[in-house]
Amino acid sequence: MLKRQGVLATVVLFVILAVSSPYLSAQEFSERKQVAVFRLSYYGEPRDPVPQSQTYIRIGNIFAYSRTVESETTEIFQQAVGAIDEQIRSVFINMGRFDVIGLTQRMQESNVDAFVNALRSYREDTLEIPEAVLVGEQAFTEQDFERLVGGFVLVIPSVSFYNLQRRDREQDYQATIETSFTFVNVEDFSTIGQFFVETSGTDDNAVTAMRRAVNGIPGQLEFRVRSMPIFQIRTGVLEIAGRSVIMEFGQNMGLQRGDEYAVVQRRVTSTGHTTQDETGLLVVEEVREEFSIGRLLYANPNIVIGDQLQEVPRMGADITPYANVLLNISTQDLEVLLFGARITASRGFFAWRPLVGIEIPTTTTLFGFLFPMNVYVGGERNFYLGRLKMHPSFGVGVGGAVPVDDSLFEDDFYTTHVGGSLRLTASYLVSRDTMVFLETGVAGWHGFYDRNWSNSTVNRFFASYGGILVGGGVTFK
Repeated sequence: MLKRQGVLATVVLFVILAVSSPYLSAQEFSERKQVAVFRLSYYGEPRDPVPQSQTYIRIGNIFAYSRTVESETTEIFQQAVGAIDEQIRSVFINMGRFDVIGLTQRMQESNVDAFVNALRSYREDTLEIPEAVLVGEQAFTEQDFERLVGGFVLVIPSVSFYNLQRRDREQDYQATIETSFTFVNVEDFSTIGQFFVETSGTDDNAVTAMRRAVNGIPGQLEFRVRSMPIFQIRTGVLEIAGRSVIMEFGQNMGLQRGDEYAVVQRRVTSTGHTTQDETGLLVVEEVREEFSIGRLLYANPNIVIGDQLQEVPRMGADITPYANVLLNISTQDLEVLLFGARITASRGFFAWRPLVGIEIPTTTTLFGFLFPMNVYVGGERNFYLGRLKMHPSFGVGVGGAVPVDDSLFEDDFYTTHVGGSLRLTASYLVSRDTMVFLETGVAGWHGFYDRNWSNSTVNRFFASYGGILVGGGVTFK
């Protein structure tokens, strides 16, 4: 009797807790998705002005004829299509969360509905296909359909815009590629997403300009794929030790150091609807084969074993605009104002992170012809203290001048200084995506032509400068 009463009390307690708590703690764990990637399709071939040869005939003042041979453009386009194919496949393979089947067919976007209908008919009727089924200009056999009747997601890429041309005033080429991506869930034949990726490249060589445009596709494509809810990784908390959190999944699902995961809790509203709240954030510190270790930045309420974690997609770099003043070390007077921005790599890095930056010193312009600018590279060391982060950093580079009027100068940049800075920065995470910071340090830039000019304006432009650095700014993640 007592045993039965104990069981009854346990059941009643469980029911009371379930009803009284608005939060639902059931965890979800992602599984590797199966994707089938079509080859890149395109609409015709471009006819852009990249001539190999030119013929010009003139007879007096009456008749003139010119002809441009553009076969080089077609060849560059064909090379670009092959390169984009390889880039797209490598993105899905290297992300680690997909099992990838590479299809040999090219699927025009206008033929997607016809292909889906053919696949639906095959699965519903389970008929044997005696010959290949023609969809648009592509043939599909029964074996092709058989590979796709499971839970696959079809990835259909297509070049929606292509351009390769010389820029007006410069003698270099600018290549632009816009690629569309359509995702179809074979399980219910629904379109689950579509987006466009546009990249460009510039160089005095047409092939190199196109290669730079192609090389810009993987980074954008990976970010856009990770931003799709169906592909975002959902995992859970396995163990907690202080601010260290052991979470399910590691290299087996493509996690990387620097990835961020939100602590999420589902709850039932007073109207009976289920919603999801983000209650915390952690950053991946170490990645093992089947699990990862994260550093908790904040959580309210406190994180517990069994909490749900969901991937927060990032581009992989933090963008930080800032303003600094340089004070003369001996007199403490204002030396120079610095306005700049730096980009710090985040995905793939945790404690040490590389950075690049550009800043404008207010040393005045040179008669309106040259504009001052510093360019530097460096790194930072991160110490996480919850929402607060201390990160000393360094940067070394060159200072110089950018022509205001390109028609008056041969080069795009003239080097006038060399130098760098040491900084100690304190950043505070005010929201999931934004940090504010204050920093101090020292900076110095040595002018190659310091005091070689009698004119005060010219001398100020080329003079050395430096001192105690004080400033602040904001970081967008």
